[in-house]
Amino acid sequence: MAWKEPSEAEQRLREQLAAHGLSVSWAKIRRWREFGALPWKKQEGLGRGAGSSSGLLPETFAVAEALALATAKKRPLEQAVLEVFTTGTRLDQVLAAATVPLPERAVRRALAWYMARDRSHPLAAIEMAARSAGGCPDKAMDAAMEAAHRYFPKLYRQAKQKGQPPGMTVPDSLADADALATIAVATVLGFEDFGADAVVEAVSQSLPELADEYGDQVFAQLRSALQGAECDGASPWSRRTRWPSLQDRIQKMEEVEYAQLCRIRDALTLLVEASPTLALARRAGVVDPAVRHIEAVRAVNRRTDEYLRRAENISSYPTERAWKDFTGLLLNVCISPRRLSTFQDDVTVLDPALNDVPGLGRRVLASCIAASAGEA
Repeated sequence: MAWKEPSEAEQRLREQLAAHGLSVSWAKIRRWREFGALPWKKQEGLGRGAGSSSGLLPETFAVAEALALATAKKRPLEQAVLEVFTTGTRLDQVLAAATVPLPERAVRRALAWYMARDRSHPLAAIEMAARSAGGCPDKAMDAAMEAAHRYFPKLYRQAKQKGQPPGMTVPDSLADADALATIAVATVLGFEDFGADAVVEAVSQSLPELADEYGDQVFAQLRSALQGAECDGASPWSRRTRWPSLQDRIQKMEEVEYAQLCRIRDALTLLVEASPTLALARRAGVVDPAVRHIEAVRAVNRRTDEYLRRAENISSYPTERAWKDFTGLLLNVCISPRRLSTFQDDVTVLDPALNDVPGLGRRVLASCIAASAGEA
């Protein structure tokens, strides 16, 4: 369907952008408007038979300028929206996210777009593979198993090459990787589709130490109990939590108020901005009350430590990658009821250490310079 000619407001916005050295077609501006990415004055009637008009808002130009910069390399509009929303406050950016008031509709649409394409979590990748089967259960199972048995052995080999020790997120062996693949697919598609034998076999491969602690009969007893429940017509898996579907995850994100979503974004941004200073202090052994407080919190709060570690990784990435990891961390908080309910406490426990990040940076840098001068 052919678009109407540009409105007076669209043409005026294009001219404003051009005056700042940004060449943006009116068609692109129209796409931004239709996506909901531009703040725009609602249409007002001009009187009977005279039609209606709409216009720019005071914040329209700031958003359009940010989107023009973010789409300069022909990135998808959804990615551009997320770049502006998540990485705009980084110190190497021209604009600050606080001055780019992106409309809620655009941010939520972009987040849903990201969630539908995200493969960073193994269960999300398995779910995506299953969805590609077009609704056929057998093909969905085959696709999910193929994706899982490709992911976990690869994770094990990569960790082994890097000398990374096994742990909660890294398989202990190839057998453990195969077992985790089976358990991951069962978590996504449902344990009831696997049966007792397959599940117990996976558990025995992934947790062989159970036999050392409880005896060789532990797995036989587990298999017998599960098979007995199945024969009695009961479902031994009814209380087993399944991986929430894409629709469920999007719904959880939609249930988070936009103001809260922005507050979580701002808190994570603060952690990202503080990360280079904290990393330098840790490497140089700087003694500072704020740094000591943060390290003490990390030692006792697992979630806070995870947020700080992920923030440090994000701080080291260029914008082209930072937006993706930041978005993943933001959604990780928003769609997990447990994380969402504790996030404020997990972050404010760092107070007042990060109340003045620039000041902390100057103190750490001064300590490093003094230490270097002393060594010289």
